[in-house]
Amino acid sequence: MAFVSSRERRLWVITLLLLLIIYATLGVARDWFRLLEDNGWGADVFLSVSCFILVFIVTHGMMVFPKWREILVALGIVAVYALIFMKIDGLEGRIHVIMYGVIALMIYAALLERATHGHPVPASFLIAIAATAGLGTMDELIQLTLPSRVFDTMDILYNCLASVMAVMTNASLRWARRKSN
Repeated sequence: MAFVSSRERRLWVITLLLLLIIYATLGVARDWFRLLEDNGWGADVFLSVSCFILVFIVTHGMMVFPKWREILVALGIVAVYALIFMKIDGLEGRIHVIMYGVIALMIYAALLERATHGHPVPASFLIAIAATAGLGTMDELIQLTLPSRVFDTMDILYNCLASVMAVMTNASLRWARRKSN
């Protein structure tokens, strides 16, 4: 498959690099999470990473000043994410939602970029969700081979949830922007 633009190539390369980082750190990630939580840093690190991602999303979205409909949709999305994060116990599950949400957004953005250049991908939102869920499942399958890790179906559920939430968030915000214009 040839890339249709340098942006599409960049999106796929970043996605691949993020996945390599996730997979390469599987053997030590749980130890890092425990160390952070044992020293009282778990919540602080999670909050800092979440704020960084939120600032990135807001500044990226502020290229065009949002209308009231976009602001309402964004507030609803923040409320849904906050409720879900409150229901997830532990730092590791929340990190799964963030990591695989970013992966889903990158895949979805790459597929949308193809469509922008006249190469539409049918049901790109479903492909992005399925691909992300598959990559998250591969994460868990790799853990079967690591003595310090365990296969966890809840993590697969978090990865699937992350992909659906991220793609639906993107689609909702794009819908709100189209309706406002």
